Amino acid sequence: MATEEQLRLSTIIKSCHDSLRMLTKQYGPEKAWQEHIKDGDRLREYAEAMHQLANIWEHNTTNQDLMARSRVKWTIEYCMAYFFSERIYLEKRLREQRLLESWEGYDCSQCQYLEQMPDKIKVLDVGSCFNPFGKSENFEVTAIDLCPATEDVLKGDFLKIQIENLLEPIMASETNEVISLPANYYECVVFSLLLEYIPSSDLRLQCCQKAYQLLKYEGILIIITPDSQHVGKNAAIMKNWRYTLGTMGFSRIRFEKLPHITCMVFRKASDPRIAQRWSELHKESYMELSIDIPQDNKTFDDD
Repeated sequence: MATEEQLRLSTIIKSCHDSLRMLTKQYGPEKAWQEHIKDGDRLREYAEAMHQLANIWEHNTTNQDLMARSRVKWTIEYCMAYFFSERIYLEKRLREQRLLESWEGYDCSQCQYLEQMPDKIKVLDVGSCFNPFGKSENFEVTAIDLCPATEDVLKGDFLKIQIENLLEPIMASETNEVISLPANYYECVVFSLLLEYIPSSDLRLQCCQKAYQLLKYEGILIIITPDSQHVGKNAAIMKNWRYTLGTMGFSRIRFEKLPHITCMVFRKASDPRIAQRWSELHKESYMELSIDIPQDNKTFDDD
């Protein structure tokens, strides 16, 4: 049962999303986004509400059920299994090699692989708010957000940030905002409760394309999206996400439906043709290049 404080914080968050949806209907997604990010008071209120609400969920050590559903805990555990304890990335590498060798006209000559694993996983947490992964001793985190709730999060609009051949992020001296991020640099990019914040499919596609550019080959994009419905309710949408990201060169390697969220992991394939061929073979008649969310077709009367 949600407490009065949880309901208050949830209302602030919902109001921010509703405001952005209304702006999008009025102006279109690009102009709506620009108007939205100018509203510093609303962004700060949203960031603080997200921070407080996350503290209730992520740090409630007295409730094991809440801990089991923690998106932060889930992300850390999968990263550890993928890169270290179970070395899942090597298992997926071997599978991709077998697939390529089994297809006529394909081979592994274009494959690109992770080099020796570093001591710490380089993680880019987009829409981080309060840097929930910063305390993990196995992560080297770059956390960015429109309106950071804590000092260890960098300010930046991911949709505007450039991707270049760099050794580290570049900040604008006059605003102290991130203006560029290094390409092919991160082992993991995290979109936790991010894509549903973005007001249109095209802008969400831009986010995913940027994640592809930022990741090393065999790196992973972790997407966590709110979903309180049963597992089949949004199945067609999730299948279309898989198809769309496959055309970019991402292979979905993990899907888990938890009580209020859906957790997915997409691997930057060692050869993009592997994921692209999967998309070609599994495309269904309704599928198109889009990252739609259930809220796209929601009216305010539905709320």
